[in-house]
Amino acid sequence: MPTAVPARLLSMLLPAMVLLSGCDQARAPAEVHEVARQGVYSATLSHDGSEILVGSIHHGGSLWTTSPTERIYDWNHSSEGYSNIISAAFSPEGNYVATTDNRTIVLWQRQSGEAVWYWNAPGNIEDIALTADGDYALLGMQDFTATLFDIKNGGIRQRLAHDGIVYDVSLSDDGLLAATASADLNARLWNPENGRLIRTLPHDNQVRTAQLSADGRLLFTSALNEPGRIWDAASGKLLHEIDKTRGHYSAARFAPGNRQLLTGNSSGEIELWDVSSGKRTQVWRAKPRDTWVSNNVLVEDVAFLGNHWVAAGTNGLMYILE
Repeated sequence: MPTAVPARLLSMLLPAMVLLSGCDQARAPAEVHEVARQGVYSATLSHDGSEILVGSIHHGGSLWTTSPTERIYDWNHSSEGYSNIISAAFSPEGNYVATTDNRTIVLWQRQSGEAVWYWNAPGNIEDIALTADGDYALLGMQDFTATLFDIKNGGIRQRLAHDGIVYDVSLSDDGLLAATASADLNARLWNPENGRLIRTLPHDNQVRTAQLSADGRLLFTSALNEPGRIWDAASGKLLHEIDKTRGHYSAARFAPGNRQLLTGNSSGEIELWDVSSGKRTQVWRAKPRDTWVSNNVLVEDVAFLGNHWVAAGTNGLMYILE
């Protein structure tokens, strides 16, 4: 026989029911592939999503194709032992890949797999982005700067000053616009050629993600415990705020043509957004490796892969999404 639910208990159950309903909307990945045992320091997808550079916790750096999932090269900064690859970047056309540990940078030629340049960095590195043909590297640094480094000839071209650690950097494909995300509660847009600050975009918490579209027209930013934000880069106008997420949006990528935005967050959700409306159109949930350890997977990177999507998590798994 049905029994009445006390009003107080009902008020406690309703938020949980709504939360479960939201979780049920998330689709499972179509395919899951292991690219590292146990976990990674970094996982970086190429601009077209066809390749991934993995910085494994236990087996150093390696370059893989995403579909099919096959390892091509093992890349480490020393001939003896494995390197802790904490960040990596592909040049826009994919001819070069750069890898970093805390204090060194190696530039690799994609076709031959050979290391063509090796440098000591001016400080501890948080993130890296490459210009076309791997000519320059923009480094997010712990010394409160974003540093434009001539990765083929050596030497610092520009030092872009911040008031906190620079966690994330990105470049437009033509290398004429740079974006930075900092612990000083700001995202910034720069002219990397002359070091001129174009615009400061304030937030209320540490900014962890700043991702430009390939053509430099749009910028996505995410600060801890705040909504994600889509900006018009030329005017600095805020176009949309997307739903606040637990933690932060840890990865983002605009589709070619800028009609869609793909994001990953620190609680394992991968979401597809319509840029014109700011509305979410699809959501997937990254599968954890071991639910006894954690149900959440921090999404390291996302990309568009033809008619599909691809994402990579810190758990060493790569996800093909349909």
